[in-house]
Formats: sequence, structure tokens, C-alpha cells
Amino acid sequence: MRERDLPELLAAAQSRVRGACALLARPRACHLEECVTLFRETQGYLEWLRDNLSHAGPPGRDLRRQATALAGEMRQAGILLELAARSGRRWLERLRSMSPEYTAAGSRVPLQIRGRISFLG
Repeated sequence: MRERDLPELLAAAQSRVRGACALLARPRACHLEECVTLFRETQGYLEWLRDNLSHAGPPGRDLRRQATALAGEMRQAGILLELAARSGRRWLERLRSMSPEYTAAGSRVPLQIRGRISFLG
């Protein structure tokens, strides 16, 4: 494998991580399947890079710099993923705490009106 192919593999992995970070920046609008696909592609590129690293000889400074930048972006993606998971858990907890619209017998739950109703205005 040529030396220049390793930076190309890192760049491809980096672009996938950046895409996942862009999706995770807005967790409510994030499509989980797209994020998972991007992370799997990143993993594939990194495994390909690892397998070909021994054939390429000693890595250059540019490759190390690029790998360090990728590691930072992967940490950022992990933080965004954790924030999205927390947001999803909070949303599910709020959803579970709401009263159901129907009782176990199948009748509607009475509407709970807070405050007072005035017929005079």
C-alpha cells in the first residue's frame, strides 16, 4: 500500500465522524440509523488503516497529527452521543410520567382542569 493511502483512510474516517457529530448536534432531529451507519463506516476505515499500517512503514508526522485530530473528534462524538442518550432518557421519563388517555377498563380518563371556570367572565 502506498504511503499516501493511509492519510486518505484517516480522512475518510474523519469525514464520517464529522458527519455523525453534525447529526448528533441536534439530537431531536437525529436519525439514529444514519449515525450508526456513519460510526460503522468509521470503524471499518480505522480497521482497514490498522491492517495496512504495518505494510506502509513508519508513520510520518502528518499521519500522527491527523490521527490525533481524529481521536479528538471521536471524543467529541462520544460526548454528543452521551448527551443525546440523556436527552432521550429524559424524554422517555416524561412520557411515562404522563397519565394515559384511557383507564384499564377502557374508559376515558376525566379531564383534569386546573384553576377556576367562571361563567360570568
